[in-house]
Amino acid sequence: MKFVKWLGKLSAHLIEGMITVVMSFVALASLFVFDSLALKIFVCFGAIVIGYAAAYYLGMVRGEHKQ
Repeated sequence: MKFVKWLGKLSAHLIEGMITVVMSFVALASLFVFDSLALKIFVCFGAIVIGYAAAYYLGMVRGEHKQ
């Protein structure tokens, strides 16, 4: 049972790391892909917020954020 719990936490860390890296690349790429300044800012900010929210939620699932 300890192995399953350990594997669950490890996979949550792995998924959180992958989401953070992907959303960081999306935020950076948005600055080069889009032409409009407003679209660049909104997509960059949106990617950062989505990455932060996903990391926070996965931290809550792991039990790191006690309420």
